[in-house]
Amino acid sequence: MLPVAVTFLLVLPMQAGPMQLKDAKTSSGAPAKNEQFRDIYTDLFPEVVARVNGEPIYGVQLERAIRDELVQIGSPKWTDLREDYRGQLVYNSITALVNSKLIFAEAVSNGIGATDAEVQDEYLRASKMFRNIEEMNAYLKSRHIDQDTMIAELHQNLVITKFVDGAIRKGITVTPKEISDYYSTHPDEFKHPDIVRISQILIESGATPESDAKARQQAEAILKRIENGEDFVKLAGEYSMGPTASQGGDVGYSDKASLTPEYADVVFSLPVGGVKMIKMQQGYHILKVTDKKKEGTAALEEAKEQLIEFLGEQKVQAGVTKVLNRLRDESEIEILIPAGVPLNP
Repeated sequence: MLPVAVTFLLVLPMQAGPMQLKDAKTSSGAPAKNEQFRDIYTDLFPEVVARVNGEPIYGVQLERAIRDELVQIGSPKWTDLREDYRGQLVYNSITALVNSKLIFAEAVSNGIGATDAEVQDEYLRASKMFRNIEEMNAYLKSRHIDQDTMIAELHQNLVITKFVDGAIRKGITVTPKEISDYYSTHPDEFKHPDIVRISQILIESGATPESDAKARQQAEAILKRIENGEDFVKLAGEYSMGPTASQGGDVGYSDKASLTPEYADVVFSLPVGGVKMIKMQQGYHILKVTDKKKEGTAALEEAKEQLIEFLGEQKVQAGVTKVLNRLRDESEIEILIPAGVPLNP
């Protein structure tokens, strides 16, 4: 399989090196009350869980970060998770929050900011993922945040992105030799089974029959426009509620084993250029097959674009790591909970 590109997370990953912990002391602040999520959070965290150069990181921020991780595996109850996994979740999440605060402060100290217009553009882009304001507010409520908090997060992410792009990414190049060397020394990564390249437009359905009917009607109308010759990429950018909307719906190449059976049956049966709509748990998926490849090994030229992105992102991660290690050495970081130890509710 082709290597998956390294993704730079705006809340930066923990691989940037060990955090220098001070003696943990319990904060005197009262635990953040979060009645909406009692099944997951049982007063686990105090009001303040860490300080970075005197600036607090709040328990509700840590709860939110952990909840976002748990959503990806079906939001299991906290007490149903293994103790070692709970401890790792806490450690990963608090490390990411500390890293994010360090990078943001560094960006601001270098005069980097985000204008109200830039934040508004990001807000509008994010809001297009939802059919209406009620649906967006329901999503925000599920994350225990309001629109003001969302805007603050968007502002921080913009500032961090500008810093990384200007201070790190801008100076990175990937040479032809680096590309050919990686290709020749990792041959197994370029072997693949039968694969198909998919684009999709996702129209999420709601929890009620009425919202489902509305979603189906919208998806069918979009499918008809595609069948009448309108550009799939353009329509995906305008209407898709999926994470690949900004890429024109392009999901990339997948093999059968990486897809759900229902999804795989459809895309592997379609010809190149074929389009079909299916209903799945998340909503209505309009699928288009843009390419197919038989089992084999990707040629260097085929893999070149992905390798440039992959190797470039590795260098970005190395640059972020270097900056974070310096910032940790220069900063006073206090962790007020046992971040590396499993927590028992």
